[in-house]
Amino acid sequence: MYKKIGTICLIAGMVLMGCGNKAQTTANSTEVDNKSGNVREIHYFSSRSASDDTMVTLQEITDKYNEQGGNIKLVIDSNADRTSYDQKLRTMIAGGQMPDMFDLDATPYATELGEQGMLTDMDAFLDEIGEKDSYIPLALNYGRTSDGKLYTLPLELSTEMIWYNVDMFKDAGIEAPKTLDELLEDCKVLKEKGYTAFGIGGGDGWPLLRLLATYPFRMTGNEYLNKLSLGEAKMSDEPGIKAATFMSEIGQYFQPGFSTTDVATGLNLFLSGKSAMYPTGTWELNYFTDKNRPEGLNVDYFYMPTIKDGKTNANDYWAFGGIGLAVNPKSFDDQYKDYLTFIVKNYSPAYFAHEHLAPQKVDMSDSSGFDPLFLKVMEDTNNIGSTAARPWDVVLNGDVIATINDNLPGLCMGEETTDDFIKAVDEALEANK
Repeated sequence: MYKKIGTICLIAGMVLMGCGNKAQTTANSTEVDNKSGNVREIHYFSSRSASDDTMVTLQEITDKYNEQGGNIKLVIDSNADRTSYDQKLRTMIAGGQMPDMFDLDATPYATELGEQGMLTDMDAFLDEIGEKDSYIPLALNYGRTSDGKLYTLPLELSTEMIWYNVDMFKDAGIEAPKTLDELLEDCKVLKEKGYTAFGIGGGDGWPLLRLLATYPFRMTGNEYLNKLSLGEAKMSDEPGIKAATFMSEIGQYFQPGFSTTDVATGLNLFLSGKSAMYPTGTWELNYFTDKNRPEGLNVDYFYMPTIKDGKTNANDYWAFGGIGLAVNPKSFDDQYKDYLTFIVKNYSPAYFAHEHLAPQKVDMSDSSGFDPLFLKVMEDTNNIGSTAARPWDVVLNGDVIATINDNLPGLCMGEETTDDFIKAVDEALEANK
């Protein structure tokens, strides 16, 4: 069972604990002989920037591993442009140059690689080292493919919520909505009071996709989305109709020009008091902490509202393990396994120390040194439900998503009817069966 921490000092101390290591020749890694002082290189092809705290933490853990007798050099090749990254990864793998470790989403491509025996079974690895129960289930299960296989380890945990301006809500005489109907009613009241209800980065696509997916998730969990991805459902089915209707209703409360506004601008609208609500995830949590939030701005948040007779519960909402860490089984010898075991046992406390939600359970009994807001959100993860909404842009075919993104702004602005929107999406789904 994962060793929890009690204080910030223990967080730092945790990474000093480790195991010995062995040296073997591997398929894709540098050959090592620790006795002669040679270094084993582990090559990591990453879709994250080199300055990302996940990368910083992995290097910290590697340094501590080496202090305990290891002899590993983590070589990171970072390509933060996801489209370019995905293309290069496929090219490398097709050419027989699979990295030792790399970032991978739980897509059909991951399923294909797994079925060919080209990915390490992380269920088996975590069972072997006794660490599966150390993970927050949703963080771990986010990386499962559609057939339930786990080929990646999460390096982060993100949840999404809607932030709201407490003073605007108070002035309008409303409270944080518990249902989607209440959300629409709150938007109406805010507009009548002269406020812009939503500041949203519609130009980046995903914030609109999140709202589009809300009704279907509340109605069916991820069942409808999974069927869409398999060509077994249509947008013209009831969950799709509900989704399109909801977007046509809530779209009238977005800021003018939302369809070309990026996420950063949407955030600034909210932080400058020009909108009452802003949907985002915990990756932007630092903007709302006491030390960074604009003076005089009072904020709070709520998670995805529910619907009457829905299939999912209030504590089921957007939660992500992020893009996962996959391992090349051809280079996963005893030495590499020892190194990865050390990472699993020590990563989350160190990542948590950077004030990020961790994918594993971390003891917060000593809260000194941490922002109260960060601790509150982290505590929420202890009560999170068993089901998390899946992002449509990760699961659905790229051409289908492109069609949705092209038509969704028009639907939200009232320039396109729900029937036209549904027809366009259904045609794209049919073409990509």
